[in-house]
Amino acid sequence: MITTQGDPVKLVERDEELAALDGLLAGFTRTRGSVVLVSGGIATGKTVLLRTFAERAAGRGALYLGAVASRLERNVPFGVLEQLFRSPDLPDASAEAAMRWLDAGVRGASPDGTGPAADAGRLSSPVLRGLCDVLRGLTDGRPVVIGVDDAHYADETSLGCLFYLLRRLRSARLHLVFSECTHLAAANALLHSEVLRDPSLCRIRLEPLSREGVADMVAARLGTQDARDLAPAFHEASAGYPPLVQALIEDHRADPGMAAAAPAGGDAFGRAVLNLLYRYEPPVMEVARATAILGEHASVKLLGRILDIDAGSVAQALNTLTGAGIWADGRFRHAALPAAILDGTPPTARMVTHGRAAELLNNEGVAAAEVAAHIVAADHIEAPWVIPILREAAEHALANDNVLTSLHYLRAAYQLCDDERQRPAIASALADAEWRVDPARVLRHLHEINPAANGHPLDGMDGYDGFTPVTYLLWHGRMAEALDIVGTSPHDRDGVPSAADLETPRLWAAYLYPGLLRDHFAEHPGPTAHGAGWAAAPNPELQGAAMLASGLVHGSANGILDTAEGILQRSRLNHRTFAPLTSALALLIYNDRLDQAAAWCDSLLEEAAARSSPTWHALFSAERALIAVRRGDLAAARRYADFALRLIPPASWGVAVGLPLAAMVHAATAMGDVEDAATYLDVPVREAMFQTRMGLHYLCARGRHHLEAGRPHAALSDFRACGKLMAGWGIDLPAVEPWRAGAAQAHLLLGEELEARRLIDGQLALLSPAHLRTRGISLRVQAATRDVDARPALLREAVAVLERGGDQLELAYALADLGDACRARGEARDARALARRACDLARTCGIDLPDRGDAAEPAEADPDAGRATELSDAEQRVAALAADGYTNREISERLYITISTVEQHLTKIYRKLNVKRFDLRSALQRSGADMADDPAPGVPREDGKVRLVGDEPRPQQGGGRKLWPANRSVAACNGCG
Repeated sequence: MITTQGDPVKLVERDEELAALDGLLAGFTRTRGSVVLVSGGIATGKTVLLRTFAERAAGRGALYLGAVASRLERNVPFGVLEQLFRSPDLPDASAEAAMRWLDAGVRGASPDGTGPAADAGRLSSPVLRGLCDVLRGLTDGRPVVIGVDDAHYADETSLGCLFYLLRRLRSARLHLVFSECTHLAAANALLHSEVLRDPSLCRIRLEPLSREGVADMVAARLGTQDARDLAPAFHEASAGYPPLVQALIEDHRADPGMAAAAPAGGDAFGRAVLNLLYRYEPPVMEVARATAILGEHASVKLLGRILDIDAGSVAQALNTLTGAGIWADGRFRHAALPAAILDGTPPTARMVTHGRAAELLNNEGVAAAEVAAHIVAADHIEAPWVIPILREAAEHALANDNVLTSLHYLRAAYQLCDDERQRPAIASALADAEWRVDPARVLRHLHEINPAANGHPLDGMDGYDGFTPVTYLLWHGRMAEALDIVGTSPHDRDGVPSAADLETPRLWAAYLYPGLLRDHFAEHPGPTAHGAGWAAAPNPELQGAAMLASGLVHGSANGILDTAEGILQRSRLNHRTFAPLTSALALLIYNDRLDQAAAWCDSLLEEAAARSSPTWHALFSAERALIAVRRGDLAAARRYADFALRLIPPASWGVAVGLPLAAMVHAATAMGDVEDAATYLDVPVREAMFQTRMGLHYLCARGRHHLEAGRPHAALSDFRACGKLMAGWGIDLPAVEPWRAGAAQAHLLLGEELEARRLIDGQLALLSPAHLRTRGISLRVQAATRDVDARPALLREAVAVLERGGDQLELAYALADLGDACRARGEARDARALARRACDLARTCGIDLPDRGDAAEPAEADPDAGRATELSDAEQRVAALAADGYTNREISERLYITISTVEQHLTKIYRKLNVKRFDLRSALQRSGADMADDPAPGVPREDGKVRLVGDEPRPQQGGGRKLWPANRSVAACNGCG
């Protein structure tokens, strides 16, 4: 047994070796002297085997004298012999006698070890005879075993004496056991010359553990199941060396979550790897460190130049590592090995090696990406080639979507650069890369990538594009600065910015700030509605960009949607095509091409995820949420919007934050989750957002939230603000946002039917036949402004249009409204069929409509009428409060009952009335039940409780006159539902 920092561990996979040693032990009492040589690589278990043999020999009655040779004491005469004769089991008299003879021998040796005492053959006869007498006296009583561990480091004086004594005491029971490492370059010549010709020699060879041996070792400490799971990876990482296996076991016990497939190793493994390498002679450790730093470029020539040693020494060190199984096929056998070596390398040594490697690799013309990694790791290199290499490597990394690597290189270049003519270009490239990860980070560089603002000339700046910051400034709402750049950037020979320079800023302006595009870019020759005007962009990736900008501002024109589809088909997502792709997708959405838009957006989402850009991914997720809202898929809309807001935080969204917030508010409101929608309206937004297209979506979503919460005046204010913005920009296009529909619904809630009719009729007049979704919405609201007889025709047209338009939720509302209109006209059978279809469709959208499939004509019999009388007094009180919009917790607090009791009452109420919660108020009103309004503050209620000041009932959330997103029919607003 051996002990290693705790539990005892058995020797593993050494049965044959122990059997050979046991055979020697069996014949100790009758056998003459013998020699055993245990050889093997470093850390293969020679020391443990020798220690085990010593314990067994002592158990058989032998006297064991042990010594461990050291590389540091290799030239110390008698160093090993002194250890042997100081063994604790040696009798005091024998030890004193032996030390007297050794002292005599030392006095006869020269200080440098080259005198007579350094050669055992020339030692004085009295010294040798004296030591022989000591050992002979010991062997008379019992066998004597002399064990020398790491005998390859033993001083030659001690070895010479031992072999001299063995020859003189051949008939005595004196046994020598040596262990040596076979992977060291400097083997002990004397040891080999004497041992190999000894007729009694027994050779034992140790190899690293096999996979089965590693499994046995793991099972002894961690159990059989872990052994099955971990042994393959542990064997690969450790190369079968027991100390490394033991270290992996310790790390796994400290962190059981360590991956079995590819263990990185922990502190114990790192120490074990370093201990292993330190036991090799120089320059093995130095070469191992340099190869860990250089990676695949670690050639013999380069290693020699970095370490300033000859190629032969490097090759010999690599051969040693190869023979040890640590190095194979030009690399470390496992990634955990170089990681451990690097962790154990002093930081200064690492930086020096990286700096030397960067210089040499650059001189040899190695790819910039490989050189840049060493430049960064070296921390600081002052040389004219450093910054160009870093910029080239960063550009290459960004093109391959290694965004974080690109940022690493650009930040290093930015810190190293002190040239005012290069720094803006580096800051611009750094902003491009950072914007892909987090747009907020760009703000710290805007003062440098807009040098004109600081009075620096732009002409001649190395690699600088003067329009680079325009996009970022527009994104963050800093319009004045963006316009200043457009006005002061270099112009072409005609004195105006070139088309190629302005394409991307123009697209972003058209997408975000339609008014800005009209007011400012009109100063420069621009495209007509058909895309004429500017010359085609020389960059193929921007072909059609001018027409997209025109379409976003002026609405659809001949061929505009084909142009958008063409851009989506031929363009791969990158920093140049992001604006055209975003704009093309927006054009499809704003022209009610929702199915095509969804397909293209899903494709772009996959590409953005693969290209490691959270910003791209977030914006396409927000557009996908807008598509889901307009298709009536509310759950998907909330999912995409939430994902977009988690990819980059709201502060990083700039003015574009209105897009995901609007989608989330709209979807949550439509699903009846008014309180959750309100939390997103509390998210701070920039004032400049209300000058953007995203502001339109945000205002309309907030207006619908106000409608659902029973605040028609606030809703009307938001809808009219939206309309005012669109009119001011000259893009009053209902397909972008049908604000008049929302405003008309607010007027209906306020009883202003004529104004509602005027607004919705005007919206229909603005629509083209191609805008199916928006037309369907408008027809549905228009029906609510007409009398009962006129409604069915309008609603049937709305249903027909919406069935082709793709908005399933609006279709459900239209069907429900048509059912109510039919019921009001006495067409009960049609009403029931329409109600069932509306309910089924609404459920697929994530909401529940009251199922009126079995309803009879209201004038004859309402199935809910009178059923409220079936409610108990307690149930009526709970129903009244629930109808007024109170939560279950608030009801329990007001009625002094548990939440569980509230839930039980509500379950019975819904079953008796055959309604859902959101239709509870209208069911109670139709039945004539009292709504149990609370008395004024301070006046006792019927139950004797007093309502305190400030404890007034909350406003009804949607009430019985919901209009948007109407969970019941719009016709109900005029008393016909």
